[in-house]
Amino acid sequence: MKTNQFIVLFFLVCLTCCNEEQNFKKCRDSNYCKSRKLFQDKTKESSYQIIPNSIKTEKQLFECKLERKNSKNKHGSLILQITFPLANVVRVIINEEDPKNNRYQMESLLAKETFEQQKYILEESEDYCFFKMDDESNQKESSFLIKLEKKEHFGISVLSLDGEEILKINDKSLLSFETSKTSKQSKPKQGSSQSDSEPYGGSSVSLDITFQNSGNLYGLPEHTTGLSLEDTKEGEPYRLFNVDVLDYEIGSREALYGAVPMILSKTKKKEMLNAVFWNNPAETWVDISTDRMKTKNKQFKKNRAVHFMSETGVIDLFIIVGKEKQMYQTFTNYAKLTGFPFLPPIFSLGYHQSRYTYKSEKEILRLQSTFDQLDIPFDVLWLDIEHTEGIKYFTFDPINFPNPSGLIDTISKPGRKMVSVVDPHIKKDPNWELFKDALESDFFIQQNTKTNKFFEGECWPGLSLWPDFLNPKVREWWSSRFSYDKYEGSTKNLYIWNDMNEPSVFHLPENTLPRDTIHFGEIENRNIHNLYGLLVTQSTFNGLINRNQDQNERPFILSRSFFAGSQKYSAIWTGDNTANWEHLKYTDSMLVSLNLAGLPFVGDDVGGFLKNPEAELLTRWFQTGSFHPFFRSHSHTDTKKMEPWVFGEPYTGIIRKWIKNRYSLLPFYYTQFHKASTLGKPIMRPLWLVFPNEINPTQKKYELQSYMIGSSILVFPISEKEQKTKKIYLPKGIWYDFETFKKMKSKGKLFTVKTPIEKIPVFYRGGKIVPRKTRIRKCTHLMSNDPITLFVFLDENQKSSGSIYIDDGHSYDYKNLNKFISQKFVFDDHSLSTVTNNNNYDSTLIERIVILGLSKNNIQDIKLNNSKSLEFELQNKILTIRKPNIYIGNDWVIDLITKDNEL
Repeated sequence: MKTNQFIVLFFLVCLTCCNEEQNFKKCRDSNYCKSRKLFQDKTKESSYQIIPNSIKTEKQLFECKLERKNSKNKHGSLILQITFPLANVVRVIINEEDPKNNRYQMESLLAKETFEQQKYILEESEDYCFFKMDDESNQKESSFLIKLEKKEHFGISVLSLDGEEILKINDKSLLSFETSKTSKQSKPKQGSSQSDSEPYGGSSVSLDITFQNSGNLYGLPEHTTGLSLEDTKEGEPYRLFNVDVLDYEIGSREALYGAVPMILSKTKKKEMLNAVFWNNPAETWVDISTDRMKTKNKQFKKNRAVHFMSETGVIDLFIIVGKEKQMYQTFTNYAKLTGFPFLPPIFSLGYHQSRYTYKSEKEILRLQSTFDQLDIPFDVLWLDIEHTEGIKYFTFDPINFPNPSGLIDTISKPGRKMVSVVDPHIKKDPNWELFKDALESDFFIQQNTKTNKFFEGECWPGLSLWPDFLNPKVREWWSSRFSYDKYEGSTKNLYIWNDMNEPSVFHLPENTLPRDTIHFGEIENRNIHNLYGLLVTQSTFNGLINRNQDQNERPFILSRSFFAGSQKYSAIWTGDNTANWEHLKYTDSMLVSLNLAGLPFVGDDVGGFLKNPEAELLTRWFQTGSFHPFFRSHSHTDTKKMEPWVFGEPYTGIIRKWIKNRYSLLPFYYTQFHKASTLGKPIMRPLWLVFPNEINPTQKKYELQSYMIGSSILVFPISEKEQKTKKIYLPKGIWYDFETFKKMKSKGKLFTVKTPIEKIPVFYRGGKIVPRKTRIRKCTHLMSNDPITLFVFLDENQKSSGSIYIDDGHSYDYKNLNKFISQKFVFDDHSLSTVTNNNNYDSTLIERIVILGLSKNNIQDIKLNNSKSLEFELQNKILTIRKPNIYIGNDWVIDLITKDNEL
């Protein structure tokens, strides 16, 4: 016992030391951030203006030159380009006319296959250029005009069709383009002990965007400051720079594992959601400020100014202009720019059990046996780094894992899967075939421009090298390593976890690659740093597809690092969190923020990765974690184990219940993922997105209290110790308790509900139809052919609607062969009917229909397709129709016949 206590104490001391050593950069340590932040506090007119007679126009491209005022071309001119890649999207690119070095511009990872370049009409006056869409059909779709200032001050305004300003570019005159040099320099970066050769000198870019009459701003993951973005004028800007942070701090704007430079703004009065995407993968700081201005009618409006500052690259700004009462269209347009989320295999929506680390085949088999003995379903068991031979990825330890393919076959016999970690650092081992292959092919990142040596650093295996994923040949090579003949012991039921892919490098400032390391095409790491993790998962994704001859199995990958576009390839989790109530409290706002930024398949380490949760904390974490899109428990090797049964009863039974609840909702969740993959819709949503006219987005207390799953289920996590009751806000309408189905009518007010340890407040929304499966089995595969129960939750008008999506859950047949079912359910005027959009898959039986919230108990008969009477039971205004003998995919109508012909 004393030995264990000593180990835990030593581990905690190491954590403290580690955090001190990480010494993450502040704005004051960055020359360009410090100088731009000082400049923004000084009111100045724009230092740029359009060069007369430089305007060039084409049907889909506008171009002109910008020059510094009162300058004799000392710093060179800039090229401004404006295009319209979608009907409600503007793209603004600013670059040097004659760059002295190769500035990186991210084009290849944009989803250009979904771009629909729009033609425009240009109208010019002496002072302005006005843009509008060309043809009538585009004008109907488009909801904005563009005004470009030609004289004195460079600026761009986005206007509604009636002339109201939506947002302004360079309104604060903060456009800056630090011209790069040709001469090579060498100076240490301020605030860092690491030498950065900076061969081309400073090359930073910055620009301000002002959202007019804005409510709260959202986005810029990954940070821990809550859902809405804070003003930063008096403190640190938000920082986007992918780094490995152990035991991260809550309430911080410091960088974490991933970065999405995208911001959403909801207008205060209209149901309209605008967004900007700063397409730059270099280190970026973002300052946010608020201006309150009095309008002509003596009311105040709030303008929110955003100042993007990037270390290098070009200015490449996408503006997504919202449409009134069509807020979800903003997410669709963003997905058209950066890519739609992948549709995951359905097993990955089940429960995942992981630990750093399960050390042997015997331990894995004991885990599966214990889950089955305790009747707790799960789908995936995970292997961390110690399953490998000497931490050489793509290998298995021959002593502790002598028969990996046999182990995977045993685990997968009922339909379960396994996941192994494959990190992107490669152990320097001259006797290892993989290392030799990469070395001889020149596939590693280079040290810097002064040497032809490859960069070497420390990570889990010791001395390591990092593949250069910017090189297309390296991506192909990495993908090929997942073939079954090269990844010996792997099978089709083994999936992949890409960790440490920021990339993480031990014992260096900020635990990552030096900025002057060189990638393919002589591109410095500073240009593309935030892309590395995305490129790793893209290569892994392709490898998992190509390893099968028919290339028809959907991959599953978990990644810690991400950028805009990562949603196409991987699930994301929030990294090395800590087992305390504060981390639990902020987890949901982090996950909702990721969803709003286009990453729907997200989760956290349930129970916390670091330190030891008490029984109550672990139980509460499992309860809310069971509703997260990605549901996995994972913990550090120096903590106590956190499997669902570790604390015994009553906690094991409570956790079992909530895991089973997750499995019962699999048809609903899979449908939400399909909507995300086709429409870009978030799965976890804030209340203001679902109820835009009701929820005041400035009320931050609601942001940490609740979230929606789709638009049908409202979840209130319990994130305080020994909390016996909770005040909850229910938006206007009818709500039904998740477990008891008790009906609650709200006028948009607070309720106090009891929260004993076995319960968290969860509600179905009246007006929604939710498909569920009531036969819970060991894993998702064993439930694939089980029948569906439809739960019809009526609203105050006795109406309800919902949908379901079904395919085989694992292949691309839904895409290649159109093999799927997509069906809508509608309850209205005493009748439940279907609208089938596609029926090209095996039909699924509906075994029960439960209709809740009937206004009267006077059902006399129930008719199927106006002929056959159905068996039913009516108690307490809950109607249960048993064995209707109907199928998902077929069209049918069920009519409720009442004694007085009305409900």
